[in-house]
Amino acid sequence: MRKLLALLLLASLFCGKRGDPRPPVPVIPQATSDLVVAQRAGQVILSWSYPSLTTAGRSLTEIERIVVYRYVEELPVPAGGRDPNSMQPGNADPSVPQAVALFAKIPTIPQAQFAKLSSEVESIDKANLAAATAGAKLYYADNPPFRAQDGRPVRVTYALVTVGKTAKSEISNMVSVVPLPVAAPPKDVVATPAAEGVKITWTAPSTSVTQDPPIIAGYNIYRGAPGEPVADFAQPVNAGLVTETSFTDVPPYGEHEYRITAVGNLGPPLLQSEMSLPVKATFRDLVPPPAPASLTPLIETKAVRLIWPAVEAADLAGYKLYRSEGQGHGNDIKDAGTIPLEGGQIFTATDFVDARVDLGIAYRYAVTAIDKSGNESARVWTDWVVAPKSP
Repeated sequence: MRKLLALLLLASLFCGKRGDPRPPVPVIPQATSDLVVAQRAGQVILSWSYPSLTTAGRSLTEIERIVVYRYVEELPVPAGGRDPNSMQPGNADPSVPQAVALFAKIPTIPQAQFAKLSSEVESIDKANLAAATAGAKLYYADNPPFRAQDGRPVRVTYALVTVGKTAKSEISNMVSVVPLPVAAPPKDVVATPAAEGVKITWTAPSTSVTQDPPIIAGYNIYRGAPGEPVADFAQPVNAGLVTETSFTDVPPYGEHEYRITAVGNLGPPLLQSEMSLPVKATFRDLVPPPAPASLTPLIETKAVRLIWPAVEAADLAGYKLYRSEGQGHGNDIKDAGTIPLEGGQIFTATDFVDARVDLGIAYRYAVTAIDKSGNESARVWTDWVVAPKSP
């Protein structure tokens, strides 16, 4: 009996009541909140951060696909049959393209309405995510209509949803763009290094990506390493739009590659052409150091000693000396030609003795300062001097 009670006691300790099984907690991807849009030539480019978190703040390890949605909205026809493409003076900022200004008066649709009216334009499956990724960003290029069938402007709105293994995210932030006939890429781009920087010039485009005349608000200039592609959302080197067909860049010393785009609207969103063909330029120090303040010749026995004050320059390499031989006497001496002393050697001292003079012959001398980039200052000359034949 005691053994039976002991067994029952042990059974009660190790056999708890099992409840109903609970379903697994779904892993819900966090909604994208940094979707951005831009127009590049005839395409609309979307970019957003690679989904990496769940709504619980944990790492998102599995993505089945990312679905891109699009809604194309035509500019409404105003009451009374007024031309929808016309605007009265003072109705909008003249610096903003007309199509953009017309839609600026029309609010974007609410998210709930977008969810009902939009249609799926792309589903980026997990097998294709790597191909759509650059760094920490995902990119998608779309080819929406530029105008309605009757010629009215359109506004295109996008959003996306991340689909995980067991659940999908909420809809992302919405972005809109009014496509414009942006110009063809600028041509005849030339980059010329100068002392003040690299001067870039180009020819303004005369055609657009559609049959319409091009809308050009200005230009953007992009600089990169030779052979390096320019990202879709890269920052240009110009702080504001360049309205002329030339620009001077002051880059770090080295070799650079430049590309130009014609901008239809600075935005956001940015609407611009494709990049021009790249041109290369090597920028280096082209500014010479100051010239020495003076050059003093001292006549010695069978020699001429030259003395000059030091030049203050952070990148000073030294000095060069030149000598001209004269023909004739007195005020009738003519310069017979100039040669560098010691084969063009760079001197670091501030004095030099020229012992290779012919007695009784007139000479004059020049000194220059030279920096480590090979830039040479102007020459500072002495008057004619003669080493006498007799002491």
